[in-house]
Amino acid sequence: MSRQRFIQFVGAVGALVATSMISPAGAQTVTPFQLVGHIQSFSLDTPGDTFSAAKLTVNGIQVTIPRNLVIQLPAAYFTAQQLFENAQGVSKKYNESGLSLNDKFPPLAAFEVTVDGNVVGDEYRAGLVSISQQSLNSSVGYIHEIDVGTGMICVGGSSTATTCGPGDTRVRLNDPALDASDPFSGDGRYGKRNPDPPDVCAPGLPGPTCADNPNSRFPDPRFTVDQGNPTVHALTGYPMCVPRATADPECPAFNRPSDNTFVMGADPLVPPIRFGNNTIPPCPACDSRKQAPLRVGDHITFAGTLARDTAGVYVSVHTLVADIGIYTKPGSKPAYVTLEESLLGTRGPTTTCAAAAECQDRLKIEGFSTDPSRRVSVYAVDVARNGAPKVRLLHSTEKVQAVFGRFRYVPPLTAAALFDINGNLKGAPRELMVGIDDPNPLPDGSEVPEAPKAAHGLVPGIYVAPVGEYIFPEPTGVQGREQPALNFQCLAFLINGWAIPPDLPDIKRLDPWPGSASPTFSCTE
Repeated sequence: MSRQRFIQFVGAVGALVATSMISPAGAQTVTPFQLVGHIQSFSLDTPGDTFSAAKLTVNGIQVTIPRNLVIQLPAAYFTAQQLFENAQGVSKKYNESGLSLNDKFPPLAAFEVTVDGNVVGDEYRAGLVSISQQSLNSSVGYIHEIDVGTGMICVGGSSTATTCGPGDTRVRLNDPALDASDPFSGDGRYGKRNPDPPDVCAPGLPGPTCADNPNSRFPDPRFTVDQGNPTVHALTGYPMCVPRATADPECPAFNRPSDNTFVMGADPLVPPIRFGNNTIPPCPACDSRKQAPLRVGDHITFAGTLARDTAGVYVSVHTLVADIGIYTKPGSKPAYVTLEESLLGTRGPTTTCAAAAECQDRLKIEGFSTDPSRRVSVYAVDVARNGAPKVRLLHSTEKVQAVFGRFRYVPPLTAAALFDINGNLKGAPRELMVGIDDPNPLPDGSEVPEAPKAAHGLVPGIYVAPVGEYIFPEPTGVQGREQPALNFQCLAFLINGWAIPPDLPDIKRLDPWPGSASPTFSCTE
């Protein structure tokens, strides 16, 4: 996955306004809702079933998580059952998720859930669910110290400090050991791998009657960095790393010259005149096949979850962006790209749209590339049950940008993103991909590239992430009337099923369906 840029608050204010004007009792049996709040309780219907339905309580409201629903985390996907299965330490010991306020050992800070769904009869049924420790959670500061032995970073407000001081926060990448299939097996993608969690028993109290150790839950293996798409990167999308040693060949110091803005290669880079008369200095010693190290003095923005070790509370980071401008030589390989923001419309039933609703087939994409001389194409990622993710080129018109390296595509309201080039319905995908043309876009039906690799095992030139926001039918005209249901039947992965190879190769339709019974796959019915 995603793949994670910073999780964005998906239009909650507008959704609250829209869904608060509920129609009179009995006027409609399917009513849309969005809930955003803390997880109060969380339970599985069938704990032994990987695709088990679940019950979630948020803001005092019980929500049904249908069977087969896959929950989005900042950089991972899990079924409800997998969230329990992958809980750690004392949470696992007591068969709890570790995400709920009513757990025996509640989280250090409440976990926020965003649920989009429909009320069917009197039951709140979810269609889309995402969980994070606050979707807008982010912090900023200067790196004061990096412990290459542990990977712990000290961050604070001073731009000149070189040691950890009072008031600083401790930050560590949540970067698990890569598995045996990876060429860097046993290492972390962007730095030292996570340390092994402490024992469930508190130190000094072994045996069956030992005291529970709350710190055994950390670092949480569910809220990690994305090891397939660089969620640790420079502003331009170039992958960054935390040195594992004083001399780390995979995170080499020579990839960080004295300037914080530079181009890799022997020649300076002269941006077009609209970006100002600023020549970007070269770095002849730099190697674009390697990540660039973070260093003391860097200003960073980061997001993660609170964790605790014997030294106290720290931030276990899944996303980190350094205020560094790293560009790659025009036309050279490898180059890197990142996807920061995306929005996709789902149209809506023709009769509803014609009467009193605004329905859009709309697409918006924004991101960064280290090589602004090359075009970035946008793709839907379609994946069928028992299938592999395949790309489908989307029509996109680039907007002129004020920042060198940023791209933004905002096609007309009818973007044809829900159909292939022959007009066949494909529906709204779960994920989008941006890719640097080489020199042309990928053909429709190509599998998402898995090679060649650079930068400690990443595939350069592409970035895959979940759709940031779906635009469902919205009411128009006089307010206070019936609200159009969220048309989940347009989301191909929910109604037709999908796959997340290799762990979840066959994900079936949601059951019970969060809408009218037995819908057909359609974006216009």
